[in-house]
Amino acid sequence: MMTKYFTSAIVRFDPLSRRKTARIFLARIPPTTRNLIKIRTEFLGRSSTNKPLISVTFRDGKTIELDPCKESIDDVIEQLDRHSRTLHLQEQMNS
Repeated sequence: MMTKYFTSAIVRFDPLSRRKTARIFLARIPPTTRNLIKIRTEFLGRSSTNKPLISVTFRDGKTIELDPCKESIDDVIEQLDRHSRTLHLQEQMNS
């Protein structure tokens, strides 16, 4: 996962849920990058009205919001990497 272009991430999930997409996403952020990205984690309880969410904001200001209950970790990484590759190509073209 290309986290170099992330500026912030919001992850909302139920820690007791069987779906592990949100937890795996957090685990895949490298420790060296965690200091550079503003990460906000929200735990949902049974009585919570909020829905699970993975929201990533990139350097160019674009925000991608995904539902970790409907998406697999591979789908989440693919969608985030697609935009990261675009930013990487733009960076290379400007250099």
